[in-house]
Amino acid sequence: MLDEGVCADVKVGSEHLRLFSEQNAQGVQASVYNVIAKNWIAPSESVETIEQGKLKAATYAEAYLKQAGNLELPSLKWKEARSV
Repeated sequence: MLDEGVCADVKVGSEHLRLFSEQNAQGVQASVYNVIAKNWIAPSESVETIEQGKLKAATYAEAYLKQAGNLELPSLKWKEARSV
């Protein structure tokens, strides 16, 4: 169950990613999901804080986009993630 968290949608070129930084029963975790391919680019990874998770997810997304087509990560608009 999710205690709290944020997510951001990134659509650039033909890519659509969803970034997460969430606190749940396992602790605070960051992850990046490829919406089009329906797979995890970066599965849940433990971090210390929601803010650190946002930075880690953005770093993974930025690296993926650069590799996928030399695409730039746009500025992120974080919103409250699904919650309990």
